Amino acid sequence: MIDCVLCYPVPTKDSPVKGPALSIFYPGAMLEKHGFNVEYFDERFDDFDKLLSLLRENPFSVGVSSMTGYQLIGAQKIMEMVKEISPQSRVIFGGAHSSILPRECVKENFVDFVIVGEGEQTMFELVKTLKNGGDFSKVNGICWKKDNKIIVNSLREFMNPLDWPFPLTQKNKSYFKAAADRGELMFPASRGCPYNCSFCYNQLFNRRRWRAMPSEKFKNELGRFVQEFSLKHIYINDDEVGFNEKRIKEIAETVHSFGLTWSTSVRCCDVNEKTAKIFEENGCQELLLGVESGSDRILNEIIKKGFPRGVKDVRNCAKALGKTNIRGRYNFMVGVPTESFKEIRQSIALADWIYKVHPKAIFNFDAYAPYPGTRLYQSALKAGLKEPKNFAQWSEMTLSNSLVPVAQNLYYICGLRFRGKKGDITSRNFPGLKRLLILPFEISARFRWKIRFFTYYALEKAAIKMFFFWASKKAV
Repeated sequence: MIDCVLCYPVPTKDSPVKGPALSIFYPGAMLEKHGFNVEYFDERFDDFDKLLSLLRENPFSVGVSSMTGYQLIGAQKIMEMVKEISPQSRVIFGGAHSSILPRECVKENFVDFVIVGEGEQTMFELVKTLKNGGDFSKVNGICWKKDNKIIVNSLREFMNPLDWPFPLTQKNKSYFKAAADRGELMFPASRGCPYNCSFCYNQLFNRRRWRAMPSEKFKNELGRFVQEFSLKHIYINDDEVGFNEKRIKEIAETVHSFGLTWSTSVRCCDVNEKTAKIFEENGCQELLLGVESGSDRILNEIIKKGFPRGVKDVRNCAKALGKTNIRGRYNFMVGVPTESFKEIRQSIALADWIYKVHPKAIFNFDAYAPYPGTRLYQSALKAGLKEPKNFAQWSEMTLSNSLVPVAQNLYYICGLRFRGKKGDITSRNFPGLKRLLILPFEISARFRWKIRFFTYYALEKAAIKMFFFWASKKAV
């Protein structure tokens, strides 16, 4: 009999990116390690016929993971299916959204238990209790219902990084292989972040703590991926790969020792000529950098980014990377509470300046998504955000949606303006003659960016979203 079916709904409506669903593979690996029979369902790859077949076997439990945003639509659909087809199966909801709003989530009649925070050990203890019987009140890190009363158990302490399971198993290997074949395999060297950015989920989910995987463990596990797949590139998907030269060098040299190219995330204030050289000499192809804004007021007073020198740190980072062959993916956030259009233009001007000193730069202009539990969320409510009350309403909190129409438009205009070079995401998603479908919108985006014309975009945006949705369905 199946002990647990772990499900990953489609995370976005129109993104063709299909990296491994680590949020279900880590707890799944922990369950498998302890002898439980686990099955996986990833909506990006699997037909619902597979899920229906698994549910007809009446598994003890079904776990569903979701972030805040579009993914919640699929999460609700899956959990309602469980209740209809296999009502005796217990539904366990986990991920960033449930961890921040456990009481709100567990109120839903299709949710039995909520996992709060890091899920591996909690999932293991919960499924063990479900299968063998026991006292749910002794399982730290869950929110649950008893006699129509909501109970929130004690928080669970973070796992020792030495105890993090290796996420690849024989049962989920096909999903990792699909990511490896597309150059989208991801694997973390750490969890969390100690900074206090007012918009970030880390405030609650990781409690502002950064936990580094020991270097030897990281090397061993990366080596296992290399042995399993014809791996050429990997994304070290940390929120922050390292805060000092020593840690950055350890990770960089380890990845390089396997002959891989790679990408990762790092804070702008941690990049200087010396660290940039370390990245470049060890095969790093791309760095993801959270700029957020070209306004010192927004950075320091609103976002609380923690850059010691504000925008100057961003400029110094761009200058350092401009002397390398590393591509920088500079991420901006538009539409934060109290931001003026003048400050939005400062961000656009900063992007143009970065592009001059770092020609390999590309940019994302994401709409500010007011995630629950963050300090900036309260400011968004004061600015006019209507507080979501259910899964459907929370699903609208996406990086392409905002209270500020210009922010919604910039998401697409910037992406098409800067991400169309050979090998970049637009050329990968629209290869060969298919590029002609999106080319007129790329030309329009370049013109709009140049003259700063970001309104009257509804028809273009609708067509672009349709093509992106089509590309996401074609991606394998």
